[in-house]
Amino acid sequence: MEPLVFTDNLKFGVAEIDKQHRRMVKIVNELLRAALDRNLGKSEGLLVDELVRLADLNFRTEEVWMRRCRYEHCEAHSASHSHLLRELVELRDGMFLRHENFNRKTVFFVRRWLQNHLVHSDRELADAIRYCLNVEAIAKRHSKSHPKRNMPMR
Repeated sequence: MEPLVFTDNLKFGVAEIDKQHRRMVKIVNELLRAALDRNLGKSEGLLVDELVRLADLNFRTEEVWMRRCRYEHCEAHSASHSHLLRELVELRDGMFLRHENFNRKTVFFVRRWLQNHLVHSDRELADAIRYCLNVEAIAKRHSKSHPKRNMPMR
């Protein structure tokens, strides 16, 4: 299985979200490299924990943007976030609480999960956010070029 590559077509156009996604890709690739090299040890627990925390932050950040842009699929996308986060938490808790092994199958699942999140479920949201940002920029330019005059009331 090939590592994920954070390319321009995965960018949201929101620096904070792009930074989170880039770090998530790096974590998953580190896990994938360890699995392929058959070098899974204690470090993957720290990586999975970071991935869970980062996914939670990323989902909350995206949900702020969904509300700001009045994203039409906000409820469904937020429900998807909740489901995905529960899956990641279950993986992490299995490692820490039940001392389950983190194996290649699990790493491949996490990689597919992130790829599907970035390539599929986030594409429409990214387009909506870019559209929203363009509309806001146009409105801002318009308000600067046509300032409201303080007209006396009659």
